[in-house]
Amino acid sequence: RLNYRRMCKFILYSFWKNAVLTLLLFYYTFLSGFSGTSMFDGYVWTSFNVILFFPIIATGVFDRDVEDHHALRYPKLYENGRLGLDLNMVKMTEMLLSSLVHSLIIFGVMWYAFDTMDTMHANDYYGFGTSVFTWLIVAMNYRIVFITTTINWVFVASVLVSFGTLTVFLAIYCRAQWLSPWMYNVDIHMVQNPLFWIGLLAVPGLAIMVDSFKAWLLLEFLPDRKGLVLERVSLDDQYLCAPPPPPPAPPDDTATAEHANSAAGTSSGSAAEGSPAARSSSRPAASPKALQALQALRQPLAVLRSSFTFDHPDSGARRMSFVRHARAGDTSLVDILQPAATPQPPVVDVEAAGGTRKATSRKPSSGEFSQQAMPHFQNVLTWRRILGLALATGVLLLLLGILVKVKSNEVVQFSVQYDGKYRQPTGTSDSELFYQDCPIGNSCVFSVTVPEDMAPPIAVLYEVTPFYQNYYSYQTSVVFAQLTGDAVDESQVAKVCISKPSRETPSGDAIFPCGLVATSVFNDTIEFASEVDFSDDDPRMTWDSDYDRFQNPPDYPTQPSNASWLYERYPAVTDVARGVKSRHFVDWMFPSFFGYVRNPYGVIDSPLKKGQQLMIRINASFPVASLDAEKRFLLSTRNGLGGRHALLGFLLIFGSGVCFVLAIAVVAINKWCPRPAGKPRFRQLAHGFTSDWEPPQPGPAAASAVAAPPAAEVAASSSVDQSVDKAALCKASV
Repeated sequence: RLNYRRMCKFILYSFWKNAVLTLLLFYYTFLSGFSGTSMFDGYVWTSFNVILFFPIIATGVFDRDVEDHHALRYPKLYENGRLGLDLNMVKMTEMLLSSLVHSLIIFGVMWYAFDTMDTMHANDYYGFGTSVFTWLIVAMNYRIVFITTTINWVFVASVLVSFGTLTVFLAIYCRAQWLSPWMYNVDIHMVQNPLFWIGLLAVPGLAIMVDSFKAWLLLEFLPDRKGLVLERVSLDDQYLCAPPPPPPAPPDDTATAEHANSAAGTSSGSAAEGSPAARSSSRPAASPKALQALQALRQPLAVLRSSFTFDHPDSGARRMSFVRHARAGDTSLVDILQPAATPQPPVVDVEAAGGTRKATSRKPSSGEFSQQAMPHFQNVLTWRRILGLALATGVLLLLLGILVKVKSNEVVQFSVQYDGKYRQPTGTSDSELFYQDCPIGNSCVFSVTVPEDMAPPIAVLYEVTPFYQNYYSYQTSVVFAQLTGDAVDESQVAKVCISKPSRETPSGDAIFPCGLVATSVFNDTIEFASEVDFSDDDPRMTWDSDYDRFQNPPDYPTQPSNASWLYERYPAVTDVARGVKSRHFVDWMFPSFFGYVRNPYGVIDSPLKKGQQLMIRINASFPVASLDAEKRFLLSTRNGLGGRHALLGFLLIFGSGVCFVLAIAVVAINKWCPRPAGKPRFRQLAHGFTSDWEPPQPGPAAASAVAAPPAAEVAASSSVDQSVDKAALCKASV
């Protein structure tokens, strides 16, 4: 029974986590021009199942829905496998719907968090993709904790090993430039971003909101057998562990007293010390629960139910009878008919004989690990636990939402659109958007009014939307060795830079560096009035670890003589002295995660006052008409969380509101319309657990309901009596 349930849980979870991953990759196809680009780096997403291997194995080995003695008290739990209650079309459909919801949660946090990643230099395909992958791993491990009932040290260690595997993998992979130079130091950049940690809490928090709501609905309206049994067991254990009722007062008549004295004298005189009768008399009186169990065990075996009745519970009972005889249980005939077996060598206790080697034995180990009897916590959902989970998650999401919203409101920004169809970006008011058409090849001068006071440093960014840098053939058309100044064979150049115009000019000169990315650099410029302290080559625009790796060839710019250098093609981006070490060029070479580009262009280190007329000159050289795209420059202050991200705050606050509504619903239904513990709300969906069950009621009547067995029979069944001892059952239930 346990193995069936574990196997079903293993299968459903394995399908669920891969369905979430597949759905995320499916969503990303709409954001990458349907080019087949994966959301994550190739080596990163192939580690998905390796990282998540350990927790589900621990669940598949150690998880148990109820304790063994509880399952024996409620044999209908054994019908789950025969009836297919844990793995069927309903369960698979439920799993797919759950994976859809969880994938949308991760995608929603990813979408709203990306808006301001550009001011934190974390919006590139490799950095942001790795952040989303880490959120995905956290959500998957949260899910396995949520569905696992038995939490022991092995399971906790497996979850820690899963996170440790991810950490070690990223630490090694992000240093191995020979595997993927684009992933260098991505893990360090990722953990330095505060929005990464907010997403790390928001994703499982929103998932808990959904799972708690679903678990409460099922527990309250469609409880399964396990839930009903656990509720009944809880009531039984409360009754079993309660103090026994006081014994009835002895009747005040002389005959009874004389009979008791006579019986006591006979017992003390005739029962030898250590005899069964003496042991029975010295043992405390059996509890009503133990007496009931003994009475059930003493029922005659003349009539037994057949396996047909078990397989067909809805049919009429078919019975079979047999009569015990003197040789019942005698297997001597079988022993005679069996062929002679090879004699086994006797087990010798070398240690007892003075040796050091332990005795060998075929007996399984009796340790807690082998017997799966380790100390553990049963993660059983009750309405009180769901209430606490909903309140805690609601408070967490509310605090995160308020933090994000407050920090977002502190940001002051405005944008200048100068090409493409007029569009107001999300989260931008009318006073924060200026439109001035500036055709290609023109130099346009105009003034804008600063909407609010802006304290330095003020980030200046450019945006081109839509522009699919994550399009597969575009993104992979880069020879990274050329960017680091290393020699590259011409065959390798032709293999990577497949398009001839991206590696050779019309006059036959070799383009350096080659590729679609390096031959489509954004080369519009923006200039400000002289009173504005503006720098377009500020170190704060890029990560030093990325900038330091970009190097010109050793013989640059003289050799090779037929090369078309970057400064010759894009004089507005770099000059002969810098070559590929232009910060604009470095930022452009790291492709954007989404289907638009928003990169740093420079930094203003002087304050701007509200109402100030800011003179701007824009030189338009980057064509976008064929793409039907828009171009704009954005000026924004920044804080610890980056730029403006109001929608992420609204998402978190909305999630907290749902959690509080769930908490109110749980309290209201359990106050005014509760489902009796241990009983299904709807009889037709009870899977054989009827609603006419009543919890045990302790009291003197229960003690007198079962007649005391004869002393000899109690003595003969002392081993059975020990198995149903009240203290043992109470200890097991706790």
